[in-house]
Amino acid sequence: MNIQPIQFQQPKQINFKSTYPVVHWVAETNGSYAPALSLEIVRVLQRKLVSILNKVPKAEKPVGFAEQKLKTYMKLCDLDFRKTPFVRSFYDWNSRREQGFKPVSYVISGEDAISFNEDLTKEIGRNKGIAKSALGNPYSAESMMAINNYVRNGLKFVNNPKKRITGNDGNTYVLHTKFEVIRNKNGKIKGYNFVDARFLPEKGPNNPIERYRQGG
Repeated sequence: MNIQPIQFQQPKQINFKSTYPVVHWVAETNGSYAPALSLEIVRVLQRKLVSILNKVPKAEKPVGFAEQKLKTYMKLCDLDFRKTPFVRSFYDWNSRREQGFKPVSYVISGEDAISFNEDLTKEIGRNKGIAKSALGNPYSAESMMAINNYVRNGLKFVNNPKKRITGNDGNTYVLHTKFEVIRNKNGKIKGYNFVDARFLPEKGPNNPIERYRQGG
């Protein structure tokens, strides 16, 4: 997978918001990269990505070169993250039921991530807490409605054209990450090492997924 940096248009307004899909690519050491499809692996890699972006550096535990490079890159591409360096995830569970490849995970950055938490995510937790206390079960009519609201309106939120990251060519872009498998001496997977990430076009000949399908 050839991930190259791109130049982004400077927004005309300061309160620029951004969301973007994420595709995680995985390889064995010195092996070829392939996109992760299973929800289990996608969630592990997405959590690592979000953890890197939200990590606050400490003197006794310096940030690795690849991680620092990623945060610098994201601040160049995502002005909302530069202003408010905080991100959260959104998962499109229904994409797994559709034919063909479609990203499952998204990142929401900056002030948008904070408002998303307040408007959609916390409502689920509040209603689950009330249901658990009253019924001994977190799933009440209210908590289920909050979950459905999160799924339906969350997808609209992350795909809002006014919030999606675009390049100078006017096309929407997807963040493609690269991770390498870490195995113990017995060959069992014990984790994944972050290698790199780049924004690349969502559609067209420079879309890595299309090139992968064609064996490129």
